[in-house]
Amino acid sequence: MGFVVIVAVLSSLLLTPLAMRAAWKCGAISRPDGFRKKHARPTPEWGGIAVNTAILIGIGLSAILCPADFPALPLTAALAVSIAMLSFLGCYDDLCDMRADLKLFGQVLSVVPLLLAGCYAERLVLFGQVIELGWLGIPWTVGWIVLGINALNLIDGMDGLASTVGIIIALAIAAMAAISGQQHATIIALVLAGALGGFLAHNLPPARIYLGDCGSMVIGLVLATLALHAGPEAGAANLTHIGALLFVPLCDTLLAIVRRGLAGRGIMAADRGHVHHRLLDRGLGVWGSLAVLGGLSLGAGAMGCLVVLTGQEHWAWLGGLAAVAFCVRQQLFGHEEWGRVKSLFVHRAGRRRVAVAGQTNDPPLGPGEAVDASAMAGLTAGQIAGLSAAQHWAPTPDWPVHRA
Repeated sequence: MGFVVIVAVLSSLLLTPLAMRAAWKCGAISRPDGFRKKHARPTPEWGGIAVNTAILIGIGLSAILCPADFPALPLTAALAVSIAMLSFLGCYDDLCDMRADLKLFGQVLSVVPLLLAGCYAERLVLFGQVIELGWLGIPWTVGWIVLGINALNLIDGMDGLASTVGIIIALAIAAMAAISGQQHATIIALVLAGALGGFLAHNLPPARIYLGDCGSMVIGLVLATLALHAGPEAGAANLTHIGALLFVPLCDTLLAIVRRGLAGRGIMAADRGHVHHRLLDRGLGVWGSLAVLGGLSLGAGAMGCLVVLTGQEHWAWLGGLAAVAFCVRQQLFGHEEWGRVKSLFVHRAGRRRVAVAGQTNDPPLGPGEAVDASAMAGLTAGQIAGLSAAQHWAPTPDWPVHRA
């Protein structure tokens, strides 16, 4: 096993300069834009080509040298095919910036080989309660793996971040799988960690090359797949285990969905509100942000392993909620989304109070008469105009109108 990991490290380390040259030659370059991309100079992408090749080399060697540890060889072969498919998709996206719907379709298509090999959750487990999925396990598994693909893709926005978080999650999966007796998952996870470790030598700040979509999406695919096989029971997806393993990427993705949804934008629309952006804006710097997010990933992974050892799932959930609450309270990240959610509830409460007031026998308000601003907080100019026409009142000049 150790030999295979060393081969993965060296393969990635030596292949990365070749991927760098290919990216420069073909134009797969990330250029600073002063908004989301604030690196100092144009930087080649396609680092994922080196990482993915190292993973495939490591998996192939493992299957040859340790056949006893790979009883499900069709599943391993299917994972290799999925890696290759998603790698080609990511390379094309790095070059041409694909439409979001086409990219999502390609991601779903890359999961098909895994499904054909029998890789899908048959049941969900949470706090000892089992939910049999039956045929619903197939769409659930597709959704979970696609979520993992995009979660790692979204977090890949800072030098060394996706690589560092990926290594920590892969090592946590290896430890959890070893505890559960899932030797094949342990080996593949260590191969992934080794491949990312070799690449990280080129990717630490200031990065000389980035993973690109061809790398970050494949890391998400492999981690999400291995998370389903790291537990003690085959075919069962323990929600606590998989949530703890991918804690940081999942939090970032959930916050992005909430933030973009409340802002009225598509969930695939790019913005500068991810957790690493928030930490950088707080003045932590690249290394400080790496330390915070790496520490959170390490703590979550350790908690997941502890849950496997003790079976006490509630500690993982309490720890996760405490970590999120601390980060929101200290305004490290999540505070903007929390503020938007609170504003939404205040907005709706204000609209209900106005609606109730309109149904009473109270005399209508005269033009310019004041209304309780807290009851109307968050209304758009159009909504206030509608109420003005219906109730015969107008907002005062200092009225806090939200412009949609």
